[in-house]
Amino acid sequence: MKTWTLFVVLMVFTQCLLAQEEFSKYDFSPCGTAPEKDRWLDDFLAGRIHIPDNADDTLYVGMQLHLLANNNGNGRFSPERLLNAICRLNSDFAPTAIQFYCKYNWNLLNNSAWYQHDSIAHGIQMMLANNVPDVLNAYFVNKAAGNCGYNLPYAGVAMMHTCAGPDDHVWTHEVGHALKLPHPFIGWEDKVYNPANPTPDTLTYNYTHFHDTIDTKVPAPLDTALVEYLDGSNCGIAADKICDTKPDYLSYRWDCNSEGNSLVVQKDPAGDTFVSDGSLYMSYSDDKCQNRFSAEQIEIMRAHLLTKKASWVVFEAQHNPVSGTPALLSPADGQNAPASGVSLHWSRVPGATHYIVQVSRLATFAAKEVELVVADTFVLLNPLQTNIVFNWRVRPFNYSYTCTDFSPAQKFKTVTASSLKPTEISDWRCYPTLLESGQALSVEVPADWLNHNGHLSVFNAAGSLVWQTEQVFSARVSTLDLPAAICNGVYFFICAGPTGVARQTIVIQNE
Repeated sequence: MKTWTLFVVLMVFTQCLLAQEEFSKYDFSPCGTAPEKDRWLDDFLAGRIHIPDNADDTLYVGMQLHLLANNNGNGRFSPERLLNAICRLNSDFAPTAIQFYCKYNWNLLNNSAWYQHDSIAHGIQMMLANNVPDVLNAYFVNKAAGNCGYNLPYAGVAMMHTCAGPDDHVWTHEVGHALKLPHPFIGWEDKVYNPANPTPDTLTYNYTHFHDTIDTKVPAPLDTALVEYLDGSNCGIAADKICDTKPDYLSYRWDCNSEGNSLVVQKDPAGDTFVSDGSLYMSYSDDKCQNRFSAEQIEIMRAHLLTKKASWVVFEAQHNPVSGTPALLSPADGQNAPASGVSLHWSRVPGATHYIVQVSRLATFAAKEVELVVADTFVLLNPLQTNIVFNWRVRPFNYSYTCTDFSPAQKFKTVTASSLKPTEISDWRCYPTLLESGQALSVEVPADWLNHNGHLSVFNAAGSLVWQTEQVFSARVSTLDLPAAICNGVYFFICAGPTGVARQTIVIQNE
């Protein structure tokens, strides 16, 4: 017989905990990553990096995700939004044969100074205090030093909540930086291109905090970038040094036309005019414009993973695909449930290791009474308000496959336990209903419950849970020994099986 202690709740969120100040991403810089000072890219482009023979395999990259909240635990990125963000990241990277998975459980951190940090220096402190070795570390925060996100080469990625939506590519952009991709407009960071001014041949930029090892030298060190020409004559030494990305001088968020190009016409130092390619994830074009990495960018990222970040990589999928959505078993749709402890049950989904459970008064689930993640197919909720109709739904996932759907929602109404009526389930019964001290309770279950988990609960007349357990129904009739500590009185015995919930009033009468 299993006990309730085997039920694992990994994360619990209520609507209060989800409440947070939301910002518009358009009020923040698209990216705070400065040009990186690291010779690896130069060595790779010059052919001085040996690539292992397994360069065509799918690369599975382990991640440690850190979810920040304020000191009181409020404002954390919700499980639903996190799954959507991981799904977007893996969808964007699918053409590269690079996929990401959570190697460890999500790390929950409560620290207001990190949750809304205003400087890269605070981000460095956050990452160096919490980073896990040999994985890509990513931090989800409410404010990221004035940026939608940034990457520190020696530490990790910071992501602002409001820039990590299901249609945003900011996380993809920052992971591109983590895998050694620069902006196509290197040198133009913190500068605004003006077509009325002559375009220079060189630009200076600073790389404070963006060495391959930590460096906080002040004043900021400077370096010089060559400005890329349209004819490609200096593409291997100018800007990002990647020749299949066109020149781009736009270092601010910009919109694209129907062909995916910038509306701003630019001139290179020779006076040749061009527009920027908005399809590249590493540009600053609006999210709706972006849809790809270039072939050379893909080659660089894979080479970096196979050489400098080989400890991040495995060559086999770590989880099976998740197929389908769960069937919601109990409460049945429209059924009453005890407000003092609603027991939700659903069917297992192949490949799923975890489930998001949401309960809301709204059919849209725009506001949630409960949002939690569990590693089983049932959960007992904390007390809810009585005489309210709630909607509930469940979404399966595992730490590799998050592009999953919620089940169709169902409703239940909370009532006091004393007002519950027994459910008509054929071939189910329990006896005797009058129990003396030490007497076992026999439970007879229908044939289709055999070899399935059941959840058994006892509530007192006031609706408070006094005992519960879980067991597999291995025989049509099984016996239960209720705790001797249960006092004399009237109780409600609730038996939840794979096809429904049965209830019976019992009386405990100890001498």
